Amino acid sequence: MIPTPRLVYKLRQRLNKIVSNAHQDIPEEDIILVLRESLIKLIKKKLGTDNIYRIGFDGFKKRYQDLQFLVENFEDHPIKLVKSDGQLNRYTVDISKIQPKFMFYVGSYVLGSKGQCKDKILYANTDLIKHGDITTLISSPIYKPSFEWREVLVDISTNELGYYTDGTFDIDTVHLSYLRYPKEMDIAGYIDLEGKESKDVDCELDEYLEDELLDIAELSLAMSTNNVSSAQNAERRLQDNE
Repeated sequence: MIPTPRLVYKLRQRLNKIVSNAHQDIPEEDIILVLRESLIKLIKKKLGTDNIYRIGFDGFKKRYQDLQFLVENFEDHPIKLVKSDGQLNRYTVDISKIQPKFMFYVGSYVLGSKGQCKDKILYANTDLIKHGDITTLISSPIYKPSFEWREVLVDISTNELGYYTDGTFDIDTVHLSYLRYPKEMDIAGYIDLEGKESKDVDCELDEYLEDELLDIAELSLAMSTNNVSSAQNAERRLQDNE
């Protein structure tokens, strides 16, 4: 955890010119908004993608270590599926209703039944399929869902994950693992956009990621305040980190 007041203080230090103390008047609520946005950017940077179909961080131990605090476990999220399309044998879950808030898909498995075989674990593909590609795959003898091979297909569309069978078996419950959104960091002492008093909420990142977060936030604020020297310094540090 990184104390949010420390982040605000250090960010002001970076933005201020040593002699003139310029840019000192940025409201704290504006700094908080930039820090929140910068944290999301940092997460996407660690994943190496903005693509919701694949996050691809399981193979990189360091990235997993950096973001493991955001991973929601399979066993914590058993969710009942709803059959939404009898022709395509599609079962859905509304990811907009999942708490903590869903950010990126990690993986899932479902419980399926066929005849006397009940509640067997069937695994879904790790890389989400685009909804437009699903009809091709479910008709393929290689990729189509199979109870015998313990495999189902999963795609994503607006606010939904869709799970597919071949019509010879049913699925009931999905166990979902995903990356949640981080808690919104905050600092006490101002009235937020909803008219509520702000409270101290620390950043969930481990402390060794503090400088990287500050680099992103500094670049964003420096560019918006025409602080050329600060922007150049932040950009150089970010390039060195890559």
